Amino acid sequence: MENTTQYKSLLSPYSINELVFKNRIFMAPMGDNLCNEDGSISKKQLRYFEARAKGGCSAIILGSVGISRPCGQATPLELSLANDDLIEGYQKFVKKMHVYDCKVIAQIKHAGSKAAYAASIGVPFLVPSIKEMSKQEIDDGKEMVGKLTQDELAAFVSNLKGAGNFKEMTNEDIEEVISQFKDAAKRAYEANIDGIEIHAGHGYILSAFLSSATNKRQDQYGGSKENRVRLLLQVIEAIREVVPKSFPIIVRLDGEEINIHKGITIDESIFFAKTIEHMVDAIHVSSYANPASGPDFTKAPLVDKNEGFLDVTKKIKRQIKVPVIGVGRIEPASAEQYIANKTFDFIAMGRKLLADPELPNKLAMQITDQIKPCQYSYECVSRIFLNGEMVCASDLNLGESNVKSEHKRIDIIGAGPAGMELAIQSASRGIPTQIFEKEGFLGGKLIGAALIYKPYRSLLEYYRSKMQDKLIKIYFNKEISSNISMNQDQQLIDASGSINKSDHDGVINIQDWLYPFIKKAKGEIGLIENAICSEDILNVSILGADTIQLHAAKFLDQLGMNVTLIKLSADEEIGKSMPVVLRWKVIDEIKNNVQIIDIEEFNQAEYDLNLSAEFASKNTNGSLKIGDASRGLSYIPQATKDAANYFK
Repeated sequence: MENTTQYKSLLSPYSINELVFKNRIFMAPMGDNLCNEDGSISKKQLRYFEARAKGGCSAIILGSVGISRPCGQATPLELSLANDDLIEGYQKFVKKMHVYDCKVIAQIKHAGSKAAYAASIGVPFLVPSIKEMSKQEIDDGKEMVGKLTQDELAAFVSNLKGAGNFKEMTNEDIEEVISQFKDAAKRAYEANIDGIEIHAGHGYILSAFLSSATNKRQDQYGGSKENRVRLLLQVIEAIREVVPKSFPIIVRLDGEEINIHKGITIDESIFFAKTIEHMVDAIHVSSYANPASGPDFTKAPLVDKNEGFLDVTKKIKRQIKVPVIGVGRIEPASAEQYIANKTFDFIAMGRKLLADPELPNKLAMQITDQIKPCQYSYECVSRIFLNGEMVCASDLNLGESNVKSEHKRIDIIGAGPAGMELAIQSASRGIPTQIFEKEGFLGGKLIGAALIYKPYRSLLEYYRSKMQDKLIKIYFNKEISSNISMNQDQQLIDASGSINKSDHDGVINIQDWLYPFIKKAKGEIGLIENAICSEDILNVSILGADTIQLHAAKFLDQLGMNVTLIKLSADEEIGKSMPVVLRWKVIDEIKNNVQIIDIEEFNQAEYDLNLSAEFASKNTNGSLKIGDASRGLSYIPQATKDAANYFK
């Protein structure tokens, strides 16, 4: 049947080698720390992948599948193809994915100098050559660690065990790694996995050989480009010996290494791609950045800039004939044009498919306004960074079973983030839901949050769109008490949020300051922002230095105001509730313009506007409360998580 949607190219079939994919959307490879201790796929991980397969992507690239164990193991719970005992489990997994016509690609890797878990148990980091850290790298590393909270530092320390225990690879080590790649690929084929992706990027062992920054060898594996690509060529050759010619081999390359002295350049990456092209079936173009710098992590590989890797992808695509997979915060509408114009052939989506597993199906059904957006909070990777399990601020049920409910009807006080999420969760279970909202518009505290943190703006629009569900009825300008009596078939949930407060004279709570603007604009973000810009405000103080304060400081700074953050105590941890990767990014963005001082230095008379972000939990005696965190605006995902947890 001909595809007549606006995503005609994106949803069209295409092949790599002889393998036909039903559309051009792949789930990008991501470490998730969800597998079993032996490296096999767990029940939770199966549900996680199955949701994406059912959601319509044409392939899942399993991220960071180890070729050996524990040597080369980056995290405690990472997938493995290191022994034959794992084959049967993968066979069962692939069979389940094929029910949805979703192919499975195993991204095989040896982490090399990134094998933090292996090092933590005494296994040396394998590297092409011993590299002395520069003063800049040492300073960057200290600054990165210095922005961790005490709790995070305790978890992070486990990643530092074995630091300095590097082993320069001998020829015997190299032969063993080649053999391990070969054996892992053979197991993938025997497990009925549809293809493999050799990970030759992101500082892992193969990219360490490709890069002059980390490869200082004087033998046949070092020096010239031809020598540095030799190990990758030998790995591909070894794999070709044990799998059929029709078995797809993809290679993931870094288009460039950013802010890394003598790192891979685009010209070198093009050379590597052209050198291996005749031996592989596709190239997946990513990039990498200075691993010693926290802010650089959001430059690559988990890019924050829209289409951050597009330029290098274009340049590589022009030089090779095999299919190219693009990645890096590319919107579906743009991907449609790039695929139509042959800028690349497939798109790998990571965070977008985390946020909404049904994204491909929703594109096909042309209900794009109901795609739940990524919030770019970096909660997902921050958890992995600290050896925790994958979570998602948007997919609140990631990897979990959908629990049914016996409720006949649910009534909700408040159409804020918690109330709207609960209504969506209720409607998905077929439960009629009523929301009583005291204002004449939807959004609640999410409006203020969306104003100061721009990724929440698309989240707000998503929620407003989802409130059109026929099972959801909203009563505007209707304020009711949480203590009213209900009949036995009804459940009343108070989702009206926390109470704004300020414990300092002459200081206004940020939500109270925003409320008149929000009220007048009826919750429309653009009108609110324009109204604030027209105010005669030059100097602003914000008491506290947690998540909302950092976001507010960045927002007001971008509006041209002089902003000062006031630490409430000498030992206050900056951005304590903010996911660590986002914290590195935001602190770096405001460091040159926003001053941070101690409370003892604060004199409110020096400022045109003094703001606080203090919130208190409500004291109600009646129904169940959700989304009533004392952090208020500071962590919207917790309010929505409360709503999702209601049915558990």
